[in-house]
Amino acid sequence: MPRLVSALLTVVAGAAGWQLFGFIGRQLERRSYRLAAAIVRVLARALLLYGVAAAVLLLLPQIEGLSPAWQDKITIALLTIVTAIVVARLVRQLLSIGIKSERAEPLAASLMQGMVYATVYLIAAVVILAAFGVNISAMVAAIGASGLVIGLALQDTLANFFAGLYILLTGKFAVGDYVQFDTFEGTVEDITWRTTLIRRATNAVLVVPNHRLSTSVVTVFRAAQSPVMIRLEILLEPEADLVRAEECVRAGLEAVIARGDSRGLCAEPPVTVRYGDTSREGVPMIVWVPVESVQQMFDARAAAMRACIAALTAAGIPLVVLRR
Repeated sequence: MPRLVSALLTVVAGAAGWQLFGFIGRQLERRSYRLAAAIVRVLARALLLYGVAAAVLLLLPQIEGLSPAWQDKITIALLTIVTAIVVARLVRQLLSIGIKSERAEPLAASLMQGMVYATVYLIAAVVILAAFGVNISAMVAAIGASGLVIGLALQDTLANFFAGLYILLTGKFAVGDYVQFDTFEGTVEDITWRTTLIRRATNAVLVVPNHRLSTSVVTVFRAAQSPVMIRLEILLEPEADLVRAEECVRAGLEAVIARGDSRGLCAEPPVTVRYGDTSREGVPMIVWVPVESVQQMFDARAAAMRACIAALTAAGIPLVVLRR
């Protein structure tokens, strides 16, 4: 009877801690402390689970015919299961906060959480089997060797898979965005687990391994962003009149925009002109031009280039080369 009373009190204490920590978690959530609230909610569930587990362990000696050895095995198994549940829920909450983004793919987030769940419960299963005397050394060695062979054989595929998972989870870019990397650029058409499809201005589709994108410096123009700024670089001769060149570029672009005969160029925000480091080759003039949307960037860049060249040539400003 005393053990039964102790078990009931343990369950009551666990339930009380569950309610208390649950209340604290709700208060933290209302104050937008999402990380702290998530951890407290997991601790609340842990108190309840450990309370129930402790009550069961207190009653184990009352079971007739259950040897101390089996009591130890059941204790290890029960505590392992409860700990696995708590750890899995904690990691799930942390992942949910870390990848909670409108641009993150729900399928990728679910896959990541499933992988974490599988890993935690697999470790728990190994611990429980070992506690019950099952020889798992050979099995673990075989799984490890097989995993090494498969990993080496599928090294590139796995690298692309995890890079694709990273891209989908973080939402660094999404379908419809315009990207520039290395010497390539275009509109993202699809992101798969292994490759990303990018449609170039020539209407050709570029198939890029995800690993290359994840290790490259990528400039992203959001599809929903409007307007966007495109960059032109004009290399002027060292003796060029920079003030006059800037005035000509601004006037030429503003005239084209005002006439409305160029697809994509817009008046706001205004054209911005900056200068790079001077070298023996010339003085780089960097011009930022507003474009209505990423879908119009290619046509707008061509129109802006023509306007800049025409304005500078008409004013007699000596050019070296015009480059993006």
